[in-house]
Amino acid sequence: MSPNTTTPPFTQHLTPGQGIWICLAPGSTLRTTRGDVTVHWPPQACGQGLQTPPPTWLEAGQHLPWSGQAQAVWLRLQNPRQHPAEIQLTEAAPAPGLWQQIWRGLRTTLQSPRKAAKGSGHGGALHAAR
Repeated sequence: MSPNTTTPPFTQHLTPGQGIWICLAPGSTLRTTRGDVTVHWPPQACGQGLQTPPPTWLEAGQHLPWSGQAQAVWLRLQNPRQHPAEIQLTEAAPAPGLWQQIWRGLRTTLQSPRKAAKGSGHGGALHAAR
């Protein structure tokens, strides 16, 4: 699976004044498809204090990419208008982690032990010992 593969978008409707929390994972994109939405960011550590960034305003058709970030972030979305709003959240497919790569290698080895033995150079030694 390539790193550019994405999952199908998740659509959420927001009634006037409604707010929701979403988790924006690395590689995700938040798009406003209808209405206006304010994005409230979590506090950030600045030395010995916390700073809360000002909200970001997204109008219909605008998007907020979350690329290049190392970790996910929780955002509070708010529909400040008297009209309905709609957002779409598109997440990038996760890259296989270390355990998935190890498991894939083990599964391949276990499914074809003869090929693995021949490729390892120990096939002749096992045959000679028998």
